[in-house]
Amino acid sequence: MTKQLPGPVLHWPGKNAGSSEPPGLLREDKAKGYGDTHTGNLFIHGDNLPVLKTLQNDYAGRIKFIYIDPPYNTGAAFEYYDDKLGHAAWLDAIHQRLQLFRTLLTEDGFFACHIDDSEGHYLKVLLDEVFGRENYLTTFFIRVRYPGKTLKQDMDFHKEMEQIHLYRKSSKSRPRRPETAMSFEKFVFSIGELAPGTVTTIGGKQARIFQKGEYRIIRNATGDAHGLKEIWASGSILDGNSSGRFFRDHLTGRYVEDGYGVLYKIYGIGDDRYDHRYFTGPKKAGATKGKYFQGVPVMHLESDVSQKSAPINNFYDLAASFGNCRQEGGVDFRSGKKPEALLHILLSHFSAEDDYVLDGFLGSGTTAAVAHKMKRKWIGIETGEHMDTHCLPRLRSIVDGNDQTGITEEVGWQGGGGFKFFTMEPAPSHAPQPPTQLHQPRQPQMYNQPTKDRPGPRSDHP
Repeated sequence: MTKQLPGPVLHWPGKNAGSSEPPGLLREDKAKGYGDTHTGNLFIHGDNLPVLKTLQNDYAGRIKFIYIDPPYNTGAAFEYYDDKLGHAAWLDAIHQRLQLFRTLLTEDGFFACHIDDSEGHYLKVLLDEVFGRENYLTTFFIRVRYPGKTLKQDMDFHKEMEQIHLYRKSSKSRPRRPETAMSFEKFVFSIGELAPGTVTTIGGKQARIFQKGEYRIIRNATGDAHGLKEIWASGSILDGNSSGRFFRDHLTGRYVEDGYGVLYKIYGIGDDRYDHRYFTGPKKAGATKGKYFQGVPVMHLESDVSQKSAPINNFYDLAASFGNCRQEGGVDFRSGKKPEALLHILLSHFSAEDDYVLDGFLGSGTTAAVAHKMKRKWIGIETGEHMDTHCLPRLRSIVDGNDQTGITEEVGWQGGGGFKFFTMEPAPSHAPQPPTQLHQPRQPQMYNQPTKDRPGPRSDHP
């Protein structure tokens, strides 16, 4: 049995030296809690490294989705934070926190890190090391500004794109793919056989060949469960399914023998209600492509489910949302604020109602705001003064049902819920401390509604 070797890893001075900073003590500030404080939602004001260590006591294995938007290490200084750690220091700080984030995730949980190309490629290798390369899912590419939006006149390159690296905790993690309604609108074709055709064998299968004038392809006004869908036999289709491969292997070039404009009826192929599938070859000299006509797959005919899953996109043009999110939540936060639309996409795919969502670099509070409106439980960690000036008033407005910005209308938010507020204090060095008890017995959430910011800036240095 061959032993699996570890993958490539990054090395830098002081790696794995560990942090001497111990877990701290979380003290509840009841004056800053708001609404129904038994819903499980937590604001924690303090440096995220000792906070994450302390959270291990009660939340290890309980967080379904973690989103972070750390400093990009661009070398710049912004209104609410500096972004100019040395490269090795940045890697070391992120590495320590990634290990703690991972242990907080449920076995079927997901981790997302928002970054740009300043450190993004190094971060990807670091994430492979911590989470395992086999647990890398994809990278979302996010358009955050349009070409006309100038950052600085003296820049050589205009940065329109940022990335979100997405990982799962284990093979048990299953993202929530978008559901689309089943429709027969493309199944509008039928084939009229006007002659018996010529019986033959093609590719080991019984076949009939109809010459031009011996058949008719009919396009009906509407589609139904008995209709056929027209598909070009070209490109990736030639390798992607049995019909495409059959065309590639047995029908390509047959126009030399059979002529142009021929219809082939091949028996014993396909997954629809019919025992055959129709193929056409090229219609005229110089053409090479053909088509096939597929019926509604049997699995959809026999299923009571009226929905089907589609793949999750990995590119989102959110430049307009980024440009218009400055006042979302009623808080003005420049240089790094994320729109609620972005977090709405992420939470829709990687969490469900009542799951725990955590953001370790909360900024102006977008992740908490979107999680609250989507009826997820949340934990937001922030060390800056904007915890008081931005996050608290933003979430109070949401609890009261007064925030009409962001995704409020889309999700039908009307108010409800609440949160507790904690501050991180250093643990006394002279004596070990008992585990901090944050978890309350589960209580029903008080939401009145029927049934993306995120921060903000990379406001908290790792």
